[in-house]
Amino acid sequence: MSSKFTSELTEGMVTLTDTFSTTGKLILQKNTVITKSIINMLVNNDVIFVDVAEDDDAISLSDTNENSIFNAEINLESITNTPDYKMFKRRYEKQITNISEHINDIVNRNAPVDADVLLSCTTNILKSTQSPLSIFTMLSTLKDYDDSTFNHSLNVSLICNIFARWLGLSNSEIELLTLCGLLHDVGKLLIPNEIIKKPGKLTDQEFKIIKTHTQKGYELLKKRKADLHVQYAALMHHEKCDGSGYPLGMVDNQIDWVAQIITIADIYEAMTSNRVYRGALSPFSVINMFEEDGLRKYNPKFLLTFLEHVVNSYLNCKVKLSNGIEGDIVYINKVSLSKPLIKTNNEYIDLSKKSDIKILSILE
Repeated sequence: MSSKFTSELTEGMVTLTDTFSTTGKLILQKNTVITKSIINMLVNNDVIFVDVAEDDDAISLSDTNENSIFNAEINLESITNTPDYKMFKRRYEKQITNISEHINDIVNRNAPVDADVLLSCTTNILKSTQSPLSIFTMLSTLKDYDDSTFNHSLNVSLICNIFARWLGLSNSEIELLTLCGLLHDVGKLLIPNEIIKKPGKLTDQEFKIIKTHTQKGYELLKKRKADLHVQYAALMHHEKCDGSGYPLGMVDNQIDWVAQIITIADIYEAMTSNRVYRGALSPFSVINMFEEDGLRKYNPKFLLTFLEHVVNSYLNCKVKLSNGIEGDIVYINKVSLSKPLIKTNNEYIDLSKKSDIKILSILE
C-alpha cells in the first residue's frame, strides 16, 4: 500500500481504504478504480492523500462483500445462469408446492400447524445459496409467478429470516419469525378469490371484506392451537404504532413485537413485487415512503435496522435515475437513506440535494 498525494494519482489506480473529506464525509469507497472525474472530485473536496494499491498488493476487484447483495451491476442473464440461482429456483418451486399443500390442509382439512414441516421448506430454499443476502437478488428475478398468497407469504418468510439475523435474534426467534411470515396472510385463503385477485381498484365494500383476513387468520390459527406469536402475526400485521392500522387500531407496545417485524417485511415485499394492478416499485421508492412517515407508524428500532441493511446492500449497484441518466451508487446518506450519492460518467449526483431526481430502477 502507498499513500499518494492527490496530484500524484493516475487513472487506473485502485484505492485500498475508504477516503474521507475534511469534514469526515465518506466520499470514496475502498476498491474504487481511480478515474479522471474522481481525481477532480477529490481535489474539489480538498483531499490531500489517498491510499492506493502497489503492484504487489493482492487485491481483486471481483471480491465480494458478504454484507452486500449488489457489488456490481446486476445482470439478469448472469444471475439466472449461475448454479446458485438454478438450485434456488428449483427448490423454490418445489417448496412452494409443499407449503401450499400444507397450508391448504390447515385451512380446509383441520390439519394442525406443523412448524417443523413448514420450517424445513424454507430451510431447503435458504440452503441453495451460500449468502442469505443473495435471496433478495434472486427473489427480484422471479418474474413468472402470479400474485398469490402463497408466493407472497414465502417471500415474506425468507425476508423475515434475513431480517431477524440483522436484528441479532436467537435461532429460536429466527425460526419463529420465519414461521410467522409463512402464516401471516393465511386468512386471505378465506376471502373470495375474485376480490383477492381483482385487477382494478377495490370498492369500499370489497376493501372491508379484504380487511377481515386478519381476524379470520387469527381465529383459524387459534383453533389450530398455533404458537401465540403466530396467531398475533396474523391478527396484527396491519396494525400501526400510531393507531392508524386495523383491525383494532392498536398503538406501540400493544402490538406484538413479532407482528411489528412482520409488518415491515410484508409491506416491503408487497411494494417491490409485481401485482395484478401495478408493476413493482423501485426499492428506493419504497424506502423513501418508509422514511417520510414510517417512524410514526412502525417501530423505529426495527425499521431503521431493516432500511439501513437493505440500502447498504445496493451499494455499488448500477441504477437509472428519473432524468434518464445511469450511474452507480457509491455512498449512502445516513440521514436520507433513499437518496444516495450517484457516480455517473461525468459527475457525482447527490440525490439528497436534488429533490427533483429519484432512482427510477435498479438495472439488471
